[in-house]
Amino acid sequence: MASAQIGVRLDEKEKDEFEQNAKKIGLTASAAIKMFIAKFNYDKGFSYPVTTKKAESTVSQLPVEVEKALLIARAEELGLIEDNSEKVTDIESLRLRWPH
Repeated sequence: MASAQIGVRLDEKEKDEFEQNAKKIGLTASAAIKMFIAKFNYDKGFSYPVTTKKAESTVSQLPVEVEKALLIARAEELGLIEDNSEKVTDIESLRLRWPH
């Protein structure tokens, strides 16, 4: 298979930090970039959410019911309110109870 090359310009400090971090986990910078490209191509994009600073600083876009459930779960976790939730042993049967 023929080889191809990609050129990327980086700030010197950023490049050095990248090389040092790759080395810490036993990789060369080139190997780390090849791994990134292979995973990116496998996933057909990023395998994690890519957002802007603006999006990160906005209020949650979750439905109100979900936010409420998360808040209650956290309060129960912290012992602020009594945990009255049922123990889930079979996620599939729980899903069947949800309205579609």
